[in-house]
Amino acid sequence: MNHEVFDVLVAGGGPGGSALSFRLARAGCSVALLERTAYGEFRVGESLPPRAVESLARLGVWKAFLQTEPGVVYGVQSAWGSAELDSSSFLNHPFLNGWHVDRSRFDCMLNSAATEAGAHVFRETSARTVERDRQGIWLVEAHSPRGQHHFRARFLVDATGRSGQLCARLGIRRHRIDRMVGIAALCPEPVEQDILPSLIEAHPLGWWYSAGFPSGGAIAIFFTDSDLCARRGLAGRDGWSRILNQTQHTRQRLSGCSFSAKPGVFPAGTHRLDRSAGDGWLAIGDAAVGRDPLSSSGIDFALASAERAYQVVQALASGASEPADLYNTELRHDFAVYLSQRHAYYMMEDRWPNSPFWLRRRFGISRATLSLGP
Repeated sequence: MNHEVFDVLVAGGGPGGSALSFRLARAGCSVALLERTAYGEFRVGESLPPRAVESLARLGVWKAFLQTEPGVVYGVQSAWGSAELDSSSFLNHPFLNGWHVDRSRFDCMLNSAATEAGAHVFRETSARTVERDRQGIWLVEAHSPRGQHHFRARFLVDATGRSGQLCARLGIRRHRIDRMVGIAALCPEPVEQDILPSLIEAHPLGWWYSAGFPSGGAIAIFFTDSDLCARRGLAGRDGWSRILNQTQHTRQRLSGCSFSAKPGVFPAGTHRLDRSAGDGWLAIGDAAVGRDPLSSSGIDFALASAERAYQVVQALASGASEPADLYNTELRHDFAVYLSQRHAYYMMEDRWPNSPFWLRRRFGISRATLSLGP
């Protein structure tokens, strides 16, 4: 039993959880940060937009970020609404370029920064149960390869990503807009052609994302709805390859890649919590709001979410009573704006008017009421 009562316990050591822990520890809070991995596995989500410079600089980790050896990219390519390949440049942005990062290395960098700031970091440790005692102290039971652990904290932060594990245990309702999944395969070996820029290509059943890694190799992900994935057998190597071969630009740029392993499937749906903050707790990043990967804002959104959450926690610690309600209101407003932007972008693609995937996004038809067709 850990008898220390932490000011804040953060579950989840992704960019949002580590960034928030870093800020809180630097401000003098006692923080316990639980991360279920040791950052040794591959992590999806390698794109960083130009605006992330400001987030990383404000956090104070810019030099540490550069030491992760990110790959510089100057734009994004897409075949969306047309078979023609279009390129959009970052050169009109003040910071001129974005980056592709090794996500495991990037996340580990932020986690190490939190440790250096004074946070108590527990890697390979996952929260399992959560309850509250009569004094309002959170009691968290966690497991690791070293055994069972018990933590006590005055405030709880769910930064566990799309799973939202802590909020689920607290019974917080989640509103799901869709059931999109990503089906990803890796090419670990360097290839001859330069495929570092991100490429997005629409397909009748969804859309493709592909990009190169700074150290070589590449990733290719097909995004579709979970029921379409199951019905068409897209999670298997043969089904995934069949859909890849139906593309034009993605197939061409990945012609030198060897995707040997079975693709991995991960959730990528749009959702939000009914409430993202309450008495003694809040959720950040994907645990609070899951955005469509089409927005390419995963890391940047997590860092911004951590910065906003830090302000809420600081205000609550000062005795203010309104920050949690304001946090919920702001997130609901932001989500509504995001849905409008998401709808506008999907409306740009009209080549497959009878496709279940595109119909759902154009008209908000649920998969329960839409015939899947042959």
